[in-house]
Amino acid sequence: MQIVRLAAAAVTSAAAGAFVVPPYALAGPAPQPTPARLAALAFPGWTDSTAGRVHSATLPQLPGMAQADYPGWQAGTNRVRVEPRLVLRTDATHATLIAGLVPAGDDGRSVAAHATPMALAAYQFERRGDAWRVSARQGIFALRGFAGGAAVRALALAPHHPAVAVEYGSCWQGYCGTWLAVYEAGPGMVSREPAVELALSGINVDSAPDCQRRLAALLKPHAWDVAAHAAAPSDPHDCYAIDSSWTIGAAHDLPGDFVIRYHGAISRAGAHADAAAADAIDQRQVLRYANGRYRAVSGFSPVPGI
Repeated sequence: MQIVRLAAAAVTSAAAGAFVVPPYALAGPAPQPTPARLAALAFPGWTDSTAGRVHSATLPQLPGMAQADYPGWQAGTNRVRVEPRLVLRTDATHATLIAGLVPAGDDGRSVAAHATPMALAAYQFERRGDAWRVSARQGIFALRGFAGGAAVRALALAPHHPAVAVEYGSCWQGYCGTWLAVYEAGPGMVSREPAVELALSGINVDSAPDCQRRLAALLKPHAWDVAAHAAAPSDPHDCYAIDSSWTIGAAHDLPGDFVIRYHGAISRAGAHADAAAADAIDQRQVLRYANGRYRAVSGFSPVPGI
């Protein structure tokens, strides 16, 4: 099932080594700012080895931290594994390193549990002459993902308007989902509040014994996840399998519209006796940018909360 593959890919994806260099004119012999090169500047002694990746980082008070528990993380100084993910070029002489940080044990290995998010951290650089130098250490600006993992990539909201897109997913007791958060990036910092935050997919076919039957017309046959049914609901329940794809429209100065297209099916609780009662989903939602945030101007998300 595509949604299950998405969830697994978002958790296990390793984007280290990917970088984006827009076509700014570069003068002189300065080397291209690769993630590994900038990581060694931001974290003196960093190398691509088990011991060389281990450093310390401070977890600040982030939006929403008071209402959530993040296993493996504590406010203040944390021992972490540093994985340089990508470089954003915000203009010809400025670059930002995006690093993924995961709590580490004394042996330098990850101690992330299932509910442990990856910390996203930003370090800013300025080109002076023929060398890149650290200009600011923003540090951790967000916590996202599961099992210490998330897929991170660069995104252009508009020309010379870079952003960081973070996709992540997980499954719990037969319920699976994937999510997206997008953070704007400027020469001085990456926003700590996401410009976009939404669910991309949801599927609960393994949450109850009758969901495969009720969604049989949509799903390909697959092995039954017995472990997921320890807490299978006996009361009336929805069954659903919803996926999506998204794009950002062309723009000039301000970011273009965020358009997401949902497709799949949902069988409502009141109609669970009849497999043919599943409702097909094929709908679009449009979000428009204003004052640093995307807000819906048409449509809605059909993905149930998990």
